[in-house]
Amino acid sequence: MRESNPIPLILQACLCLILSGAQAQVKESTLARYQKYRRAAVEAQRKGEYEPALENYLRLLEMVPEKPDIHYQTAIVRAKLGDTQKALGSLKKALLLGFPAEELDRSFDSLKGSPAFQEVETLFESKSKPVGDSRVAFSIPEKDLLPEGIAYDPGEGCFYLGSLWKSKIIKVGREGKAADFTGERQDGLRSVAGLKVDPERRNLWAVSLVSQPWAKSNPEEAGWSAVFKYDLRTGKLIRKYELENKGTPHLFNDLAITGEGDVFVTDSVQNEVYAIFRDSDSLESFFRSDEFMYTNGIALGADDRTLYVASPGNGVYRIDIPSKECRLVSHPDTMTLSGIDGLSFFDNSLVGVQPSLNRVSRYYLNAAGDSVERLEIIEARNPLFNFPTTGTIAGETFYYIANSQAYSFRSDGTIFPDDELKEVTILSTDLKRKPEK
Repeated sequence: MRESNPIPLILQACLCLILSGAQAQVKESTLARYQKYRRAAVEAQRKGEYEPALENYLRLLEMVPEKPDIHYQTAIVRAKLGDTQKALGSLKKALLLGFPAEELDRSFDSLKGSPAFQEVETLFESKSKPVGDSRVAFSIPEKDLLPEGIAYDPGEGCFYLGSLWKSKIIKVGREGKAADFTGERQDGLRSVAGLKVDPERRNLWAVSLVSQPWAKSNPEEAGWSAVFKYDLRTGKLIRKYELENKGTPHLFNDLAITGEGDVFVTDSVQNEVYAIFRDSDSLESFFRSDEFMYTNGIALGADDRTLYVASPGNGVYRIDIPSKECRLVSHPDTMTLSGIDGLSFFDNSLVGVQPSLNRVSRYYLNAAGDSVERLEIIEARNPLFNFPTTGTIAGETFYYIANSQAYSFRSDGTIFPDDELKEVTILSTDLKRKPEK
């Protein structure tokens, strides 16, 4: 059985970081229940105990009804149990939602005699083809960078990328030449994830974390996270906002900045959003929910009063900043908003990078911004993809990391040798605005 990654980027770290003290805090959370049922399902399936495996997969689908990989595993178990009709239904649902199977599991060989299987095979073939016309914007020869975050600076027309492995930030100029913006572990940096430029105040904001498999640090540092604020004009650190692991681990992941300079940061392990308001200039908890499933990408709506927070296990949440009212963004059951890592807002739509689905998607919202009306697959199954992560918008163009290679590690924790890695590739694609009425 080939097990897909249920939640993108840094999920494995979530399980490593939930220490005994944290377990008590999140025991009843949606994520904790999800992990419990999933572990039970996978273990039962591994042992060939298909009835309890199915029971737990169905429990998961009650929690995350549009999760493609859960539908796929449910199809496998149903095929093993000889329930041909329901197995085909689950398999079809998984493919329609975008499960990126390279080939169908051998468990489905028993279904080939069914007349309905030909329809599923046709669907599989159509869903297996590459989609999109992204082009290479630039590449970076530093193969072991393992970048996770990317930001665009309209002031200089340059890009910044953060390195998970080398604990540094690099700058890529207009002509595509890359150079270090910080040195490795400069100013106390550890693995660098999300980055954002504040063009008005000429600041670069970066989140940093300590987590396996990228951590090159002492074990006692695990669960440490911080936000770094740099001056783009001088390259110097202005301030560092730290959260140490004192029995409660943290994992800062991504951030968003309002036009007024207020910063919002996702903490994936604690399923929380932190804020650094410009007036107080201090790190404080802004919003937490046990419904979140590994808060990751974050973006601001056009009015700067709305936060969109990717919860890769179960979709995207919309938070009204003044009232803190929070609810899932609704969508038709023919699509999924699960698995989003990087999240951007453009012209009343959300652009999400979904590494577990091997695609980049654009979700067009209704006028209220609380429901998806249409899905457009921007890019899927591009041969350059190797765990695509986040993106940034420059004008009307979306630039994104195509091959972070974030999990390019041997079983002993050492990184792949240089000849097994590729140059970092940044792809770009044009985003069209809706015509004005």
